[in-house]
Amino acid sequence: MTSASTTNVSSVKMKQSPLHHHASHTNAGDAGLVMKEDKFRGHLNLRGNPLDAAFNSAVEHVLGVALPTKANTSNRKGDTVIYWLCPNEWLVIVVSGTQGHVEADLRLAMGDQHVAITDLSSGQTLVNLSGPRLAEVLQKSTVYDCHPDNFPVGKVVQTTFAKTGTTLCKLEDGSMDLVIRRSFADYFFLWLQDASEEYGLKIV
Repeated sequence: MTSASTTNVSSVKMKQSPLHHHASHTNAGDAGLVMKEDKFRGHLNLRGNPLDAAFNSAVEHVLGVALPTKANTSNRKGDTVIYWLCPNEWLVIVVSGTQGHVEADLRLAMGDQHVAITDLSSGQTLVNLSGPRLAEVLQKSTVYDCHPDNFPVGKVVQTTFAKTGTTLCKLEDGSMDLVIRRSFADYFFLWLQDASEEYGLKIV
């Protein structure tokens, strides 16, 4: 009979990020592009009425972050970030392993309000791209204009990276966070590896 402790250890060992097998692809020396997978973050899709003050209040009370209601914007505090996706839909990213508690707390705070909360954590991952040649790689990879004049800090855009659907968000340090589907992770990495070949790619 398998003990509970053995089962728990096995479950932990089996947990793998979508890009885990690419961790060894690290180029020595200076690289023009740096990729970091922010593994196992909690991803919650949230739907509700942004004109409902009680809905907005409940979100801010639980997350400590105000709900962004302006198109293509985001709000973040610490390890919690909320991406605007459409007038009544947001992506909430929280600390790894806390998504179940966050979802429960949101439902409790919202009471009988008409909302929808879906845990997407196992189907997505968060990747950060940075480096001196990031702009060139983005120009190769996405049809969206990521020039600083068109893409200020905190802006959120749903577009494609090569043929992979992605949500892009620019950080204060000039890097880009990309939310990608797990099923496209291999394709995403192979494209990234090819697009950055002349600059060098570092995985951290």
